[in-house]
Amino acid sequence: MSLSLVKGAIRPALPLSLLYEKPYTQVPFLINQSHITQVMTTFFEFLKLPEEIKNHIDFKISPLHRRGDIGFKHRDPDNDIYNDSKDFFHFHPLIFEKYKEFIPDNPLIDQFLKLALPLWEATYNIVYEIISIFEQDYPGTLSKVFATNEPHIILRFLKYNWGESGKHLAKPHFDSGSFTLAIAESGPGLRIGTNPNDLEIITHEANKAIFMASSNFRKIIDTDSLCPGWHDVIQLDEKKIGKSFSRWAIVAFIDGHNVESLSRSETHKWYLPEHS
Repeated sequence: MSLSLVKGAIRPALPLSLLYEKPYTQVPFLINQSHITQVMTTFFEFLKLPEEIKNHIDFKISPLHRRGDIGFKHRDPDNDIYNDSKDFFHFHPLIFEKYKEFIPDNPLIDQFLKLALPLWEATYNIVYEIISIFEQDYPGTLSKVFATNEPHIILRFLKYNWGESGKHLAKPHFDSGSFTLAIAESGPGLRIGTNPNDLEIITHEANKAIFMASSNFRKIIDTDSLCPGWHDVIQLDEKKIGKSFSRWAIVAFIDGHNVESLSRSETHKWYLPEHS
């Protein structure tokens, strides 16, 4: 993993106090952009694989979590009102144990997963650091996430399909887990607020990731001082309309073990038909 770290980088203090003022903060994430570019290039090559190969990795890390599915998934808005038009792959290192015969026989998948691993490790490290800070004020927080053999830290590699400029690529929602870390994306379009009335376009700072609480955070931290990030993604680049994809992103979803997710009617409560 050290080869992917930004050389000479010094980690500043984490600005978590900002979470008491707004629903997100940006934290250091010291992975070289070249590594992110390489893993996303490989992800797009993965998407070209035959369906039976692409869908072979398929298991759950937790039956209680909506983000618990590991492997490739396609979502179509025609199938569900809450769905966005997207393809994604959920990564967790447990893949290497469960598919140790399949992976070496498929070189492209082997390459993709090996490139994904340093990103997951960097995510684990920064999330552990963040949760350790919360532990100081909310004892027990750390064990709710990390006192398990397989912490629920899922990396999502994501391709959005194109849409009309200004329209949603990701419909407004709260994420279903406890915390979210937005690691990288191909361009602006992510908006975060506390509700539909204060959404703002986020400028993603270099060598940082965007951290926010999600809908289930109170099952990890018993406080009303934080606010989950209500967010969406809109299409800003008209040049992408009609192309094979409009945007890519890498996002991590963090949840406690043995924590049940909220329903979609709660996480998407301001995007129900009568509010859309």
